[in-house]
Amino acid sequence: MMQLSNSGGGKMIDGLTHNNMKLVKVIYIDNTAGVVKSLSLEQLIGAGKIVAFRRSEGWAKVGRDPIRGNGGRYEGPERRVSARK
Repeated sequence: MMQLSNSGGGKMIDGLTHNNMKLVKVIYIDNTAGVVKSLSLEQLIGAGKIVAFRRSEGWAKVGRDPIRGNGGRYEGPERRVSARK
């Protein structure tokens, strides 16, 4: 059984971490709820297995809300750490 924690290392999404891994609440295509590792989220969305996931601002619906790597063009300055080196 997976133990969830709201303390310890790693940035928390909606208060959930597991072994310093960020976890994200999701809704699957059969309308059941679950929690997945954040690193798996993009793959599950691409496979069509998730219809919504929880962001800090609320629920994001796949196909309706902007999703990282699947949105419009960003016209502002580069903000990623790797680009600043």
